[in-house]
Amino acid sequence: MEIQYDSIKLDFWAFLREAYKKNIKLDLGHFIILIKLLEINREYNNLIKKYGKKDARKILEDKGVFSKNSEYVSGEYLKKYISRNSRGAVYSRIKDLQSLGFEIKTKPGALGGYKLLKTPKWFKVLD
Repeated sequence: MEIQYDSIKLDFWAFLREAYKKNIKLDLGHFIILIKLLEINREYNNLIKKYGKKDARKILEDKGVFSKNSEYVSGEYLKKYISRNSRGAVYSRIKDLQSLGFEIKTKPGALGGYKLLKTPKWFKVLD
């Protein structure tokens, strides 16, 4: 079984296996946040190739994706995709994803956010 949100497909069963091993209860929000972080990384890299790093960051900041003066995805931006009213809901899902082996750097505060740095070996994006 696979989950697709926009343009990225994930192996649902691999997630369930890993979550079961770590006793983590998943919901759709976990998958949506991960897919959004993957999509943003892809878009950011494409923009860097086209416009350079400084302009690419500014473009995503102007869209409300990145927090001000950073390369961190805003918790405010992510929370609207999981239909929650608090950034805490995003943070709790990020902590779960980190427990599953995703390397996600967090930066607290109004100018902070999340940056996906590395995925675990068991994780694969499906074609």
